[in-house]
Amino acid sequence: MVVRRGGCNRRIITSKEAIMAGKKDHSFNYWAMNYRGKFRRTKKLMPFTIGLCVLLLILGVLADDLVRSLIWIVIIAAIMVAQYYYTKKKAEEEEAQEAAQKQAAARAQAQAAQAQAQFQAPTAQGAPTQPQAPQSPRQ
Repeated sequence: MVVRRGGCNRRIITSKEAIMAGKKDHSFNYWAMNYRGKFRRTKKLMPFTIGLCVLLLILGVLADDLVRSLIWIVIIAAIMVAQYYYTKKKAEEEEAQEAAQKQAAARAQAQAAQAQAQFQAPTAQGAPTQPQAPQSPRQ
């Protein structure tokens, strides 16, 4: 969700994005993975899904129940295609969000370095760098 305020875009992080931020790329548990890992896993399962559909087709022909097999093939294929495109879209969003965070961190670091350099800039020649205690007049 993007909210426009004062001429600049500010992104409000939803609770789903905050949850995905702490997840891992590689995990045995599918629900403990971030979207890049889920997308990678979905791509790896594509050949197995195609093999399952071919096996269902062969078994449907052999069992003389081709209609039921075709229905299952369509359902499995539709779910797999939907999952592929959904995880691809979410993985791209996640990468864009991480790139924006890195860019913002680099910008903040550069601004901090610039502020520190200005703070430590040499003063004019002859000017004291630290305040000195007033000297008492000598009598």
